[in-house]
Amino acid sequence: MVKAGDFAPDFELRDVDGKRCTLSQFRGKKIMLSFYRYASCPLCRYAIDQLKGRYKKLAWAAKLKVITVFPSPSPNIRKYVLKGTTSSNFPFVALSDPEEEAYKKYQVGASMWGLIYGSSRSIITGKWLKSFVRGNIHGKIDGVISRLPSDFLIDERGVIMDCFWASAIDQHIPIDRVESFLMMGASRRLKRRVGRSQVFDKTKPKSAPTLNCQCAS
Repeated sequence: MVKAGDFAPDFELRDVDGKRCTLSQFRGKKIMLSFYRYASCPLCRYAIDQLKGRYKKLAWAAKLKVITVFPSPSPNIRKYVLKGTTSSNFPFVALSDPEEEAYKKYQVGASMWGLIYGSSRSIITGKWLKSFVRGNIHGKIDGVISRLPSDFLIDERGVIMDCFWASAIDQHIPIDRVESFLMMGASRRLKRRVGRSQVFDKTKPKSAPTLNCQCAS
């Protein structure tokens, strides 16, 4: 199972424009790799809307590359996620994985209990209603209906620094963990400026700072 401290498994998928895209091509940048249930999922689209709003306010967002992956074909991603806009107007990379090859590499799970519990909780908390008000109407289901979201934070070397596997369909990695991940590089640069330089080997590190790996409860 992939875990914090591992090099992130590479993959090659196509984006919504049909262009080939690999994870390794973003080496040198901080990456938030997010796996969603399917393109028309109202909760997934609500989470993306929330992330887009917060992304603009994150102090270090300019240094973060957000990659979203769906088991849906590109036309469905364009229709439900991009909502008719062009990929150039969408702040994140949107990839199609109909064979779920990347999902398998990152052990993205599924759970009927997580589906039932997350759906019920979203109704109680009003998240379903908020998503509906935003125009996120449920559409075609692609892939496994009980699929659970997962998020991975990957540093410039391609090393997984934090991983989050949801236990219910309404969960994603908390934003404070993303902020901590983004600030990590700043703290390293500060240490270098005061003479406490840290040298990272190009191979898999024996130890990495602030590693985290968590399944949501």
